[in-house]
Amino acid sequence: MGSRIKESPGSPFEVYMEVVHSGTAGSGPEVRRSFPDTYTDQETLQTIPKFCFPFNMDSMTVGQVGQNFTFVLTDIESKQRFGFCRLSSGAHSCHCILSYLPWFEVFYKLLNILADYTTKGQDSQWRELLESLHTLNIPDPGVPVHLSVHLFFTVPDPRELPSIPENRNLTEYFVAVDVNNMLHLYASMLYERRILISCSKLSTLTACVHGAAAMLYPMYWQHVYIPVLPQHLIDYCCAPMPYLIGVHSSLMEKVRGMALDDVVLLNVDTNTLETPFDDLQSLPNDVVSSLKNRLRKVSSTTGDGVARAFLKAQAALFGSYRNALHIEPEEPITFSEETFITHRSSTMRQFLQNAIQLQFFKQFIDGRLELLNSGEGFSDQFEEEINMGEYAGSDKTYQWLFTVKKGSGAILNTVKTKANPAMKTVYKFAKDHAKMGIKEVKSRLKQKELTENGFSEDPGSTHLPSTQSKDSLTWDQRRPITVHFGQTEQSRSPRPPRPQRPPPPHPSKLQRSTLPARPPRPLVPKRPRSNIGIEGSPEQPKQYRSLKEAELVEEGCLP
Repeated sequence: MGSRIKESPGSPFEVYMEVVHSGTAGSGPEVRRSFPDTYTDQETLQTIPKFCFPFNMDSMTVGQVGQNFTFVLTDIESKQRFGFCRLSSGAHSCHCILSYLPWFEVFYKLLNILADYTTKGQDSQWRELLESLHTLNIPDPGVPVHLSVHLFFTVPDPRELPSIPENRNLTEYFVAVDVNNMLHLYASMLYERRILISCSKLSTLTACVHGAAAMLYPMYWQHVYIPVLPQHLIDYCCAPMPYLIGVHSSLMEKVRGMALDDVVLLNVDTNTLETPFDDLQSLPNDVVSSLKNRLRKVSSTTGDGVARAFLKAQAALFGSYRNALHIEPEEPITFSEETFITHRSSTMRQFLQNAIQLQFFKQFIDGRLELLNSGEGFSDQFEEEINMGEYAGSDKTYQWLFTVKKGSGAILNTVKTKANPAMKTVYKFAKDHAKMGIKEVKSRLKQKELTENGFSEDPGSTHLPSTQSKDSLTWDQRRPITVHFGQTEQSRSPRPPRPQRPPPPHPSKLQRSTLPARPPRPLVPKRPRSNIGIEGSPEQPKQYRSLKEAELVEEGCLP
């Protein structure tokens, strides 16, 4: 789905390196030692030292010692490798670990321990710790890991939203940048601008770049991505394509001397943002207003409130992509850009016309279609937010029932799966009043359901597991049994009509009054109730059917 994180890497990290720099003119970084000794990727071994000192050495002070920062290398498959670094010894020594895993807090903690071992000359403990982590089979998210007396951690869960203060990147970003500039930067990323972020503190610089990019979830920045720019790549600032680059403030004088046309610049030190565009004003006003209010409400609280505020904005902008998914019998599911744009309001339509051209949105749609057509399905925080919220393309009660208003329409049904170990929802699609469409989509998921959920196959019956937990029940199965007005329960025969109650005795008889009796009121016929004759006879109201029963009726499995 456009993610640039590699799935299931072979080891928690590829290589560890300790790099030193004398700081003298004309000298360069040198590798003091590395682990494992068998690592043979010479290109990587030559590249890492260039990223370990991404600043002007003459400007560095003792205050920079002990800072953690992260650079990113991209492999041949466009997957990101994270270089976690820690400066030590007067900014002339850098400990670095290269990994495919975005475990920022874990590796920062590891680097601090390794730096301490190095300072104390505890080489045996240094090697033992690296060996234990390098040979570790990557555990599942949420599993606690105890490698040594000093290093123990819980495996991060990438499916959870980043929270404050647990997530270091988001915490530093939210503390360093005010809400207004966060909104401007978010809008600039939505329009895929060329963006530069500068700061004098390396840890804050890379945290702001990573934190800002994370607010695009469930989408990912697809262009040039350099959280901290080394000196030998400074010409990238003049690149004509979109980029998101962090630059240490010691290099900004040189950068400003370049041609920086149409560049958005955020100075974290002064908390100021320069932009030649009106991107924030171009976003729908209601989305921006809601996002701003939510960010201000959570400004003094902990938890995932900041990340969830941006998630709600993403759902409001892009959640209606479901309405543009089309199904044809014997054909793969496709996405209609025209449907995606035309069914929204005029203000939203203008933004979406630009959105369909954005690289991160195209990658997102391609990823969703790939999962649907392969039968894997998907469920994440974004889809759950659409289900729970009042967004275009969502239904709070039935959770993604209606989609694609084309022709006779289409129905988007929910089925259970274990494709994602932590989730039990996979979305399948079926065209309304088209049995061939329903059977076509079912066949794509049939084998996966039988294998993973233990479904039994019986002609003329629905696929149901032998036992069901509370969490695995559908919405219709979990809601309370209710007999609606004008309807009856399926298993209960209609009640005979109640006998009419005899009219009450005349008031004169109750009060034994001698006054003459009041003349009776003229008889006025009552208005018939509005729901008695809808799609059924007055004698037999139409029975209520659940969503699953309705589907079975359509397939001819029920009368």
